[in-house]
Amino acid sequence: MEGAGATQPSNRFSTIVCATMGWREINLGIGGTTVVGRDEDGQLIRRDSGLGRVPDVIDANPDLAVILYGANDFGQSMELGSESERIWGTYYWDYDSMLRGILGGVPAEKIVLSTCQYRADANTPNEAEYILQDYNGVIKKLGAQYGVRVLDPYQNSTIDAHNFDKLSADPGHLNDLGYEQLAAFFIEELH
Repeated sequence: MEGAGATQPSNRFSTIVCATMGWREINLGIGGTTVVGRDEDGQLIRRDSGLGRVPDVIDANPDLAVILYGANDFGQSMELGSESERIWGTYYWDYDSMLRGILGGVPAEKIVLSTCQYRADANTPNEAEYILQDYNGVIKKLGAQYGVRVLDPYQNSTIDAHNFDKLSADPGHLNDLGYEQLAAFFIEELH
């Protein structure tokens, strides 16, 4: 979680959470990347995608892996896909493959999935005609399917349409105050 919008790395929500909880942070986030990393033939074409980074997560041997992917998939209008149609290069199937890959090296009880928090365009359909909650729905569904805990800051944090202007650096990223609020949500949930 790179923390775009934070004025310095120590203000990223993940860094605040780890400092508060007394954890050592291994932040493998790369700004602007998506879960989707395959073409329609199933070939990995994006090594920096969530799917392509599975070996990095396993090699880190985490005590807890918090996975938050989807905002860039939404913003870049990645096709959503569905459980009923196994189409590579869609958010559903690349997220499914990413999660199964991580589960191959990290036990489910050491993994936490997170939905994407609210953003200014959350309810505006992207070019593929999906809203952010469509991508969040995939996260919830796959978490339940594989027995992995899912945190839902979109629904359960205090970041929403009423205060987003004060908490954001731009329409898609939080500012320092927003990251403090998001960190407070994660600290409460992970404590």
